[in-house]
Amino acid sequence: MIDKGQALNDVLVRLFNRILAIEEEAITKASALGLTMSEIHVIEAIGTDEPKSMSEVASDLGVTVGTLTASVNRLVYKGHVTRFRSDRDRRVVLVSLTDDGRLAYSIHDHFHKRMVGGILRNLDEESQDAVILAAEKLYEFFLRVKAEDMLKEE
Repeated sequence: MIDKGQALNDVLVRLFNRILAIEEEAITKASALGLTMSEIHVIEAIGTDEPKSMSEVASDLGVTVGTLTASVNRLVYKGHVTRFRSDRDRRVVLVSLTDDGRLAYSIHDHFHKRMVGGILRNLDEESQDAVILAAEKLYEFFLRVKAEDMLKEE
């Protein structure tokens, strides 16, 4: 009999690693932007809308402002992000994408649309709904769980 817990673990680990590998390869091949996946995810969190505060972006990524600052410094240096103070509150630092940053965002967004489209295209509507529901349940679980909870003995 198959150990369902082990089977799910194996699938999740392989899935996560494969998506990251494909994503990194696609981004690397699509452009010579010289960005890491971590930097791409910062660009994605900044987005193409109105400028965002560093605190807002850090919260969206689940990192500290200090950690984000190091990434933003590299992205400013590489020409993908601009950083400036808010006119309304000079204590607030805002970030937005440059044209190069918007290009990187667009390439990454295109990758995700192709990936999701490819998954859903091969499924009937009922299976699509089941995959979406399962993914939502996984996400809800990972929102609730803390790293230290995973280290406790049962």
